[in-house]
Amino acid sequence: MKPGSIEAEGNVTILLIDAGNLAWADLSYARGEMQRFLGSLPADERVGLYVMKADGFQVLQEGTSDHALLASKLSRWMPSPGDLARAQEEERRNRQQIETVRSMVDLQDVNGDSNTAPVSGVPVDPQLRDFGSNPGRAALSILVVVARDLAALPGHKNLVWVSSDNVLADWSDKAIGADKGGKQLDEFALRAQEAMNDAHVAVYPLDASQLETSSISSAVQWRNVEMDPATKGDPFNMQVPRNSQGVNTPSPDAIDPRGGRNTAEMQQDLHPIQGPVLELADATGGRALRRGVNIAMALDGVIADGRAAYLLSFTPDAPADDQYHLLTVKLATQSGVRLRYRTGYLYSKEPATFKERFRQAVWQPLDVNEISVSATPVIEPTGSALELNIETNDLALKQQDERWLDKLDIFLVQRDDEGLHARVTGQRLGLTLKPATYQELLAEGISFEQLVEKKQDTGSVRIVVVDENSGRMGSVTVPVAALKSKP
Repeated sequence: MKPGSIEAEGNVTILLIDAGNLAWADLSYARGEMQRFLGSLPADERVGLYVMKADGFQVLQEGTSDHALLASKLSRWMPSPGDLARAQEEERRNRQQIETVRSMVDLQDVNGDSNTAPVSGVPVDPQLRDFGSNPGRAALSILVVVARDLAALPGHKNLVWVSSDNVLADWSDKAIGADKGGKQLDEFALRAQEAMNDAHVAVYPLDASQLETSSISSAVQWRNVEMDPATKGDPFNMQVPRNSQGVNTPSPDAIDPRGGRNTAEMQQDLHPIQGPVLELADATGGRALRRGVNIAMALDGVIADGRAAYLLSFTPDAPADDQYHLLTVKLATQSGVRLRYRTGYLYSKEPATFKERFRQAVWQPLDVNEISVSATPVIEPTGSALELNIETNDLALKQQDERWLDKLDIFLVQRDDEGLHARVTGQRLGLTLKPATYQELLAEGISFEQLVEKKQDTGSVRIVVVDENSGRMGSVTVPVAALKSKP
């Protein structure tokens, strides 16, 4: 095992704002805390701003030590109306910020009650339904795409996922009818975990939802969610006596048996970050930052974690078996120190065929380095291009007579936001070099300009270079944000 400190300039902390799951009040509070955090950062600390949206993510600012620029972009950014509406709807449903429901059956799922009975024949009030949505799964799928983008950045990365209990907590106990169950996140969390580990990213889920105040706001009339006034019958289902005109006449000692909104708020405050999210944080070397934490101080702690990071590497002493292996790191000479690190790895077998090798080069988070390839974005009014430089020494050029010959296949890979599909285009570069040109390119490398046609659903751009003489491959990945055209 080889240890080594991580260079400070290689570290970056990414603040990922979960716009689709943060209600406006929580978002405003978290934004203020992040502004306070940026105002007190050491001058050399690099931070980036990303936004998680319903359909992917957006880079507001790549990692930079210009904290004034970060603060300015953070203050000017606003969530889209769709993301804001979705977050507010989640907040309203989970916190029961409603006044009436349509049937007696619906009262079993509000006011702090948890109904586990099967669905009755009475239609459920639509405002209590989530209609099969699963914000946890959606968010974890987007984290995989974020990991692929961060894999292109050098060094160690800390990703602070600023979200709320609307997605970080498990609300299945408050779900109703057909919405109960089917919300398991384990498979999605494991996929996100592997993507983050391969990209050298430690994940810090931060629950920015604020604690409830155990009080009823002026916008809500009653301490309980009530039956709709138009509904006939006993609204409290208390079987209180009626007078001769059929009007309820409860005794002064009658007590509403339901817990009310105060009980519901207490239960909501007790909803912890759910297990799969906690495991994602632990398995990537991060930690969960729970509700009620001082956000600015917690972010300072993440920065301190990054400055205390070391890079450890090792080579397995057994053949690859396509199995997941656990990792344990201990300090032999010190006690009382808690270490955070990736807790395992998938020991994949090397691909046996060219097709399998190419598929791996397209999809794996890290770039292939058999051939050294670098790319510099070139922004043009009509679009974007990449100026490639290919290391000549890594190629197997063959001398024939007085010329040096080879063929390079250069592929442009544009992967979608979900990381499920890729658009691959390619072209061939034939090399027939005179001795003088060959010597020049050995020193300078081979230059090549690759045009990039803009596609709306592109999540990442990767160039894969294949040397036909040797079969060796090299790749380079460029963040999509760097390919934006000039207005």
